[in-house]
This record gives sequence, structure tokens and C-alpha cells, in this order.
Amino acid sequence: MDIRSAVSANVSGILCVGLVCLDIVNVCDQYPREDEDVRAAEQRWEKGGNAANSLAVLAQLGVSCDFHGTVGSGPETEFVLSDMKSYGVGIELCVCHEGKKLPTTTAVVSRENGSRTIVHYRDLPELTVDDFKTKISLHHYKWIHFEGRNVIEVQKMIDAIDDHNKLRSDANEKIKVSLELEKSRPELLSLFHRADVVFVSKDFARYQNCQTAHDAVQQLGPKLRCKAKLVIAWGEMGAYAVEKNTTSELGKFLHSPAYPPLVIVDTLAAGDTFNAAVIYSLFNGNSLHDALTFGCQLAGIKCGQQGQRGIVNKMKQSGRENQTNAK
Repeated sequence: MDIRSAVSANVSGILCVGLVCLDIVNVCDQYPREDEDVRAAEQRWEKGGNAANSLAVLAQLGVSCDFHGTVGSGPETEFVLSDMKSYGVGIELCVCHEGKKLPTTTAVVSRENGSRTIVHYRDLPELTVDDFKTKISLHHYKWIHFEGRNVIEVQKMIDAIDDHNKLRSDANEKIKVSLELEKSRPELLSLFHRADVVFVSKDFARYQNCQTAHDAVQQLGPKLRCKAKLVIAWGEMGAYAVEKNTTSELGKFLHSPAYPPLVIVDTLAAGDTFNAAVIYSLFNGNSLHDALTFGCQLAGIKCGQQGQRGIVNKMKQSGRENQTNAK
């Protein structure tokens, strides 16, 4: 498959439910030592948050997509919502809490190796199922992606989607649900069997005592619901995936290598970029293996530049490293 052809379709109907925050990014020549006083080479403000970052990619890929989450008031909120809108992301479904601050992430990006170290602050109320039912018209969407957070409320939101799907006899009218499990929190595992596509981070897998991606597939794969897919990004080792074919059997163990840039510039939001690319590819009917490869390729392009803007154009212009003949 020529990966560049994957961005030619104009699809619609993806909602991402989760976090948007302000990222204050300090770029340093190298990561500071403890108690060291250093000068940043540059500083910038960016929109952040897993859901918001994934939406920035989906919008650049030509998707009509919306954000649903809570925001505060004040200049920080105005900045990030304006930035999301500039990508083409729908922001009308936000739930605003007047007088509250938008969550803030302070990130240190090392020029030496592209690493990013994050400190996050939040006191904003989480999204509730009442917010979801009030704001969201489910018939507008064919795919809804959730960050794994605020577990009880997310369970109720997925219940609402399941009720919607039960009334649809045509599979094409049913909403696909994807879910990201990133943080090392035990309660997240209760969401595992609720989604059609489950993204698991290396940190979450290791928290489940999985030392390798193969361990994670063997341990977590059986917990999938029938016909669901498990996708695991494993850093420089690339990404892995499996589909549960029946209630008891797993399909072929799939792998895509990483596609690192010549120089790693900034790994901030690489995982969110990967998730968005996989969702986009599956949404367009591509195979799980092709989606995995597409995700690794686009994440690699992201790591070779600061920020996410323009990564799709860069991919279109790239050479053979962004093509695959995997079936």
C-alpha cells in the first residue's frame, strides 16, 4: 500500500473525548540536572492533551472531527481553543467551567536526544455522562475515541453508545469505539473489554507486569471483546497489534518497525500522532497491519520536527520510507 494515498479520502464523523490543556514547552540543549539553573534555548505555548493532539492530526488528514471535554476560562483557554480551531477541529462541544483554570503542562524538551519530560497540573472538573448526553448527538459520528480517564463516567458514556448501536441493524450505522489506556492506574483495566480498538502504552503494559510487547499481547489480548483490536506502541521497537477473532482465539501477532527521522527533534505528542493515524487508517477500511505501519510512519515524521503542524504535508512529500507493501 502506498501510504501517501491514505490521505486522499475526505472522511467525516470522528469525536475525541478527553483532555485539552496548555503546554508550556521549554527547549533546552540537554535535560537539566537536579537543582541546576539553566537557560532555555526557546519557549513556546502549544495546545496539548492527548485528545486535542490526536484531533490536530485527524484534521490535517482531512477528517471532520470534534473535541468533547472540559475547559476553563481565561487567556489560556482562549489560546488553546483558537489553536485547535486553526487546525480545523470542532470546538463547539466543550463544557466550560467559568472561573476555573485550564489544565497546564510544563514540558522540557531536550535538543540532545529529543526526549520530553512533563509535569502536569489540573484542578478542572472532569467530564460527566450528563455532559456527554447533553452535548453529543450520536448519529453525527461513526467513530468515538476516549482517553482512559474518569473511568466510571467513561463507562456510562460507552453504555450510551452501546444502547445507540443496539438500535442499528446495519453495521455501517453503528459507532466504533476506541480507547487509550496510557497511565499506570489499576481502574483503567475495567474499561478494557468495552472498546473495538484498545491502544495500550508501554507504561500501562509494564504496570500489568508485561515486560515485552509479546507479553502484553498474550496477557491482555484475551481480555478483548470479540473482534476487537489491541494496539501497543513500544517506542523505538515500533508497534504491535492483534485482533481477537472469536471469543477465545487471537489472530496473527502483527508488528511494524519504527520509522525514526534522521535527527530526533521533539517526541512530544508522538504517541497521540500514532493513535490518530491508526484510527484514521482503520476508519478508512485499511487492514490492521497497514494501519499499524501508517501510525509508525507518521509518528516518526512527528519526531523529526517541533510540533504537529504540517506533518501530513511532510508525509505526502516523503520518499520510499513512507511506503509499505504490507497486506
